[in-house]
Amino acid sequence: MSNVIIKGYHVKHNLTLNKDIDIKNLLLKAKKVADYAVKNKNNNKILTSKYVKQYGLPSTISNQILRKYGKGTIKEASNINLIVPNATTKIKSNNNIVEYHSIEYNDGFINIKPLKLHLRWNPGKKFKKINQIEISESRYMIVATFDKINNNNNKYNDILGIDHNCGVGRHIINAANLKTGEVLNLGKRGPNIRKMYYKKRQKQKIKGNKEKRIMKDLDHKISRKIVDYALKNKLKIVVEKLSGIRKKATKRKGCNNKNRLINSWSFYRLQTFIEYKAKEYGIPFIKINPHYTSQECSYCTIIGDRDRSNFICKNKKCKKYNVCRNADINAAFNVGKRSLLPGGRAQ
Repeated sequence: MSNVIIKGYHVKHNLTLNKDIDIKNLLLKAKKVADYAVKNKNNNKILTSKYVKQYGLPSTISNQILRKYGKGTIKEASNINLIVPNATTKIKSNNNIVEYHSIEYNDGFINIKPLKLHLRWNPGKKFKKINQIEISESRYMIVATFDKINNNNNKYNDILGIDHNCGVGRHIINAANLKTGEVLNLGKRGPNIRKMYYKKRQKQKIKGNKEKRIMKDLDHKISRKIVDYALKNKLKIVVEKLSGIRKKATKRKGCNNKNRLINSWSFYRLQTFIEYKAKEYGIPFIKINPHYTSQECSYCTIIGDRDRSNFICKNKKCKKYNVCRNADINAAFNVGKRSLLPGGRAQ
């Protein structure tokens, strides 16, 4: 298992107001280099910066753009960014060989030497290196490598069970702390976002780019809250294995055409966000077999009656017999408990 983790940071900038650097002109040059790569990728020659010197971009940046857009799968160059690798070049100076780094970091600022550009960035923790930087007209993305925090897994004795939900007016995530019984209900506005943009698409036939950005941002916020809670309370995170979850969602009662809006919500993306954030802090992340977690009673494990968001146990010996409970919260407790059963964990 790798002892490092790679993270990406998106930061807004106002470089268009910087008189010392013409970011729009640089991006225009980058577009010309990318167009050249797409046009000449099948000419049986290795594309290098020597073929695009006339455009005036530093060679380290030109080479990265040529590598990206000189591939056979890319048919058109669009949304071109300046791609700056953390390249190390050996230079002979005064009979000595010195190393030239294209990216340097010092006290909250990144110095991009090929562009003579300084960017403000403070990740809040120590990192091993900056791998690459991409700059667009409005923001820059920094990819950096960090040491993985090796927490002792024995400290995580208790469990946080997580259930993904379907339906307008319900939360995307319900998380249950098996030790305390505390429940986190997260992402209630998510299905409402889907409903609002669904109606707009039906009327105007518009693409949901703004909607996708809002959804992705919400997924990041939800995953951060879950991981912060698990870290604070020393909890293992337990989720359902996602294979077949979309079919499962559409078969649930209450998942009519409107409620199938949640079916286009990326459960996989949200779970991926939770997983990589958990692993960053050394929090155990467990996947379980999801069968019957939404139908079983979390107290007696007997299958009960689920009607939309309500669950009623029909086992007369159960202390929750005939008590109407929230079905999503009941499922979250089942997910957590399933990880304790023999064969409950997904392979």
